[in-house]
This record gives sequence, C-alpha cells and structure tokens, in this order.
Amino acid sequence: MPTVAERNALLFLATVALVGGGVRMAGTSRFAREIDGAERMVGGAPSASVGDRALASQIAAIDSARAAKGTRASRPGRTRRPEASGPESSSAGEMPRISNRTVSPQPPVSVDVNRATQAELERLPRVGPALAGRIISWREQHGPFRSLEDLRHVRGIGPATAALLAPAVTF
Repeated sequence: MPTVAERNALLFLATVALVGGGVRMAGTSRFAREIDGAERMVGGAPSASVGDRALASQIAAIDSARAAKGTRASRPGRTRRPEASGPESSSAGEMPRISNRTVSPQPPVSVDVNRATQAELERLPRVGPALAGRIISWREQHGPFRSLEDLRHVRGIGPATAALLAPAVTF
C-alpha cells in the first residue's frame, strides 16, 4: 500500500501529464489554424500532412517578407538590391531558392581602443553601445589596454569576438 506522500506524488505526476497533454493538444490545434490561414494566403488546398502544411506556411512567410522588402525605403548611402524574380521567387508548389551572393568586404577600421570614443568603438564588429561602454569603463578603472588579452578581460569579449577585433584594433 502506497504511503500518503507516494499517493500525492503520483497524483501530482498524473496532473502534470494531463495538463501537458491538454497544452499540447491546444498548441497543435492553434498551429493547424495558423497553417490553414497560410495556405489560404498562398492559394493552395489544405494538404494532407502537417509537414506539407508547415512548408506552405514558411513559403507564405518568405513571399510576404520579399513583398515587404520592395515597399521599404532604401537607407541613405546604400544601393538597393533588385527584387527577387525568376528562379529565386517561390510559389506554392516549389521550394524557395537562396542565391549564392558574395558580400563585398568592408574596408578595415583601425581603432585605438585606448583613445577611442564610444561612437568610434561602436564601429567595430560585434561592438554595440553596451559593450563600448564596458570597454571604456574597464579602460578607466584599469588603465590602458596593452594587448588583445587585456581586451578579453572586458565582459562580452570572448575568443570569437577577440579574433574579429584583432585586425581592427590597435593599442
């Protein structure tokens, strides 16, 4: 005969299982409604499998994003890329394709981390306002940086970020 504590534990586990099953059923029905809406947007008939329906939803999202890209005003100083057309565009029956574009490298930025302002530090790769502030704060508390290893003492600069910063910083 189980003790009172064991019965309570079993009751708790059974309750968790029932609640989890209910949440999963509710989530599945919500997902199915969202997929149905996406299929109507694409214009296809409801598919048999959930995988096909999820794929139709993703294609609708990609087409929507491409259409929205054409309505945005381009930012100053940037050239506008041509809209997707031809083999890169997608329809309800085919998978979208990703082009093999190459990104032109930006000219290297050389920043002296011991003298740089916050705005100058923010031009470095992976350095935003918060990290630039921490670099300046560390510099004020501990003195000038002597090497890349000193820069790694700043919270938020790990090996990967340090490797990106190495060609762009001076000490």
